[in-house]
Amino acid sequence: MIHVVRYDDFSAASHTGVEESLFDIFLRHRIPCTVAAIPFSCDPESLLGTGTVKLSPFPREKARLLDSLLKEGLAEVALHGYTHLALAPAREYQEFSDAMPLETQRALIRRGRQHLEDIFGVRPRLFVPPWNRIGASTAAVLREEGLMMSGDLCNGGHQDFELAQIPCATLIRETEKALLAAQRFGGRSNTVGTMIHDYDFVESGHRAGSLRIAEFEAIASAWSKNGGVRRRLITDAILDHEEPAAERLRANTQLCQRLKTSRLGRRLLPSAGMVYWDIQQARRLGTLFRFLP
Repeated sequence: MIHVVRYDDFSAASHTGVEESLFDIFLRHRIPCTVAAIPFSCDPESLLGTGTVKLSPFPREKARLLDSLLKEGLAEVALHGYTHLALAPAREYQEFSDAMPLETQRALIRRGRQHLEDIFGVRPRLFVPPWNRIGASTAAVLREEGLMMSGDLCNGGHQDFELAQIPCATLIRETEKALLAAQRFGGRSNTVGTMIHDYDFVESGHRAGSLRIAEFEAIASAWSKNGGVRRRLITDAILDHEEPAAERLRANTQLCQRLKTSRLGRRLLPSAGMVYWDIQQARRLGTLFRFLP
């Protein structure tokens, strides 16, 4: 079984104090972390205070927070959209969608990727779509630009079965249940992806914060001591997987679709949708849920 961890929204506007603590925990407990960075974040104070959109490039001095993790091979930098400007994903107006011209998407992806490469000294190989959602045109651009993806399988909208990807949308407090579900059915490559934001933590000052850094360290320590789990960076987990990527994605997508219509199935195995299953396990569970109301 594989566990991947993704820290989202690393940017000029994210909470540096929380990030220093998190990255230190990952380093001390040897937990690999894929860090999804926003190249040019939208300044929320400027937007709310003056109604103007002010973009803040990811600062070079903040990139140094990742130096130790990158040096130890415990981090990778992913491209997390362009500005992550809050639009309306419920109406299909997420930052990258079919509503945006294809060549505009390509230009923004290239510019954002180049900025992160200039700042961090490594070229991102992974795209993390804001709100975990993309359209068909974005998927096509990502494939043409040689990027892999990490989104949300069950709620991510369009699926391009030729786009190499591993979903990552399990919350911190739900991770243990997801790991237990993945272990219960066996499978060497069953994968659980934990998604983390600065606003998850009380220390960030965000109203949504419900977890303290000290509590998270206890959770991370338990992760690191779980001998039955292989901890990987997301791109490594994608590239090293032996099963056909398109076949695995299709089997898991079908499972998610059946889960949505099976109330009894969700009650019997509520964590099934949090695991990215091996092909055999995904098909087996999909067949089970097919006959459950």
